[in-house]
Order: sequence, then C-alpha cells, then structure tokens
Amino acid sequence: MKRALNSPAVKVIIGLLIGVALLLPISRFVNLASSLYLVQQHIMTPAGITFTLLSGAFFILAFAIRGARWKLFLNPNDQVKTSTAVRLVLVSTFINFLLVTGSGELARSLILKRTHNIPVSSSLPSVTVDRSLDLLPALIIMIIVPFLGLQMDLKLWVIMGTVAGVFVGLVAFVGLTIWKRATAIKLLHATLGLLPRKFSSKIEAFATNLVDSLIVAASRPRIFLPAISLTCVAVICDGLFAMFVFWAIGLPMSFGAAIFGYTVFNMSFILPTTPGRVGSNEIVGLLVFTGLLHFPADKVTAMFLVSHPWSAVLMCVSGLVCLKSLGLTISAALKMRPQNDSQDISQASSPTIS
Repeated sequence: MKRALNSPAVKVIIGLLIGVALLLPISRFVNLASSLYLVQQHIMTPAGITFTLLSGAFFILAFAIRGARWKLFLNPNDQVKTSTAVRLVLVSTFINFLLVTGSGELARSLILKRTHNIPVSSSLPSVTVDRSLDLLPALIIMIIVPFLGLQMDLKLWVIMGTVAGVFVGLVAFVGLTIWKRATAIKLLHATLGLLPRKFSSKIEAFATNLVDSLIVAASRPRIFLPAISLTCVAVICDGLFAMFVFWAIGLPMSFGAAIFGYTVFNMSFILPTTPGRVGSNEIVGLLVFTGLLHFPADKVTAMFLVSHPWSAVLMCVSGLVCLKSLGLTISAALKMRPQNDSQDISQASSPTIS
C-alpha cells in the first residue's frame, strides 16, 4: 500500500483531485459562463490566435533564458553546452508541472549526472544559486508596493513575505559566512542538529557548498552581472506572455500591469502546489489580478482558462522533446533517484563556479 502511494502516477492523481476541489470555491464567486463566453468570442479570431502564439513564444523564451543563466553558474568551462542547460531547464519545468515544485530541480542534477557524469553535489548547488535569482523580483515588488497605494490581500502578503524571508535569510547567512565562516558553520550545524543525523549531514554539506557557490558567484562580476541581466530579460518575457494572453481574450492590459501582476503571481511557485497547478493557478491569479489590480474577475478567469492549458501544452511538448533529445523517456526521468548521494555530497568541498 505504501509503495503504491509513493508511485508518481498515484501522487499525480491525488494531487489533481485536490486541485479540482480547489476549483469549487471559484465557481461560487466567478461567473464561469461569462468567462467561457469571452474565450469563445475572442480566442479563435485572427487577433486571438496571433496573440496566443506570441504568448507561447515568450513563455518558452523565458525558460530558455533561464537555462542560459544557469549555464553561467553550472559550468563556465563549457563542459556542458548552453543548449543542454536550456533543455534541462525545460525538462525540469515539465517535471515540476507534473509533480511538485522542487522535483524538477533535482531532476536536472540527476539527468546531468547520467549524461555528463557530473556529481549531484556539484550541480545541485548551482541550480539553487540560479533559482535564487528568481527571488530578486519579489524583493523589488515588496519595496515598491507601499508606494503604489495597492491594497494587498493577506494571502498575497504571506506569499510575498515567505519569498522575501527566504531571500533575506539566504543573504544574511552568506554575509555571516563571509564575515565569520566558522560561526556560520556552527550556527548551521546547531540548527540542523534538530533533524535526524541521516538528513542533517547531507543538508549541512549541501548548504555549505551552496553558500560557497553564492560567495564565488557574487565575487565574479563577469558571471553575476550577466546572470542578473538575464533574470531581468526573463521577467520581461514573463510579462509579455501574460499581456498577450490577456489581449487574446479581449482585455487590453498594459505591459506594466501585466509584468507587475505576473511577477507577483510567480511568487506562489515557491509554495507547495498541486500537480499541474490545477486550482492554485486560478486562485492566485484572481487574488493578484482581481483582488490587487482590480481587473474584472470573469476576464481574469477567462485568461487563466486559456493560459493554463496553453502553458501546460507548451511545457509538456517542450519537456518531452527535450527528454527525447537527451536520450531519456518520461518514465525514466520520473523514476530517477540519487545514487551514492551521501557520498557525493560529503565529498563536495568546493564551489562549482571557477
């Protein structure tokens, strides 16, 4: 029974059922008939098709740019090509969509170990360094929100506070490591001492390697500054994706509102979610674009009725194509498990950035 519950297929089914249950409250507060009419009225027009295709192009481009950014941290010496890094990011996005956030990031390292014989302990910190840059927009949003006079829902403050807390905590620990490394390691050891020894030793080695990687990255402008620039370009692509989908369903949203709203919306990806983000996308989308930016609920719902399945198709197709190009199948990718991971991590003694 326990083995069956741990299988990826069962987890996906259970998660989808939870997601469908989350959709029920939306049907009570939103006129779904009106939203479906908007989709039917606009999406199959020449303008609707054009805007939808444009949104898809920027959606894939945003992840491709993040793949190029990860390459900067992963391997400056060209052991791994940029095209491979981009494909792995698209695969990890696909796996995160199917399962839960975080599964795809681990899959990147596991696939890289299989295809390039790079230890998980060497590549996984670079993944975390790369992903941490996606928290920067959250910090900027939290700074400017009070000056915009927007009324934030409590749930949005919780999401933004969680994201900002993770980022600030990471920066603080990096600063302490630079100032007094021995003290930082003792603090980390004492904190992780609350966990079982089997897990704490792995996490401590990984966290130390991660912080070392962050320090080295920050000390090398030729890597860190281009990475920040690529983050800005990726966020612009995210905003264009949202804007064009809104245009596709007949809502002429400005680029500024789209990039602001979608950046806030993306902060929810740090929280646990259902497979396919069924239910959670719609709820957070309404909280942001209707509750915060005051766009009509039926039009916001119509946008997500289009963007959710459309982005699902894009992630699934691109992920499967990239898996095939790497010589893997979806079943093989989902069943991958770290092998000799504790040995890999315990032997990790230096950052991956050179």
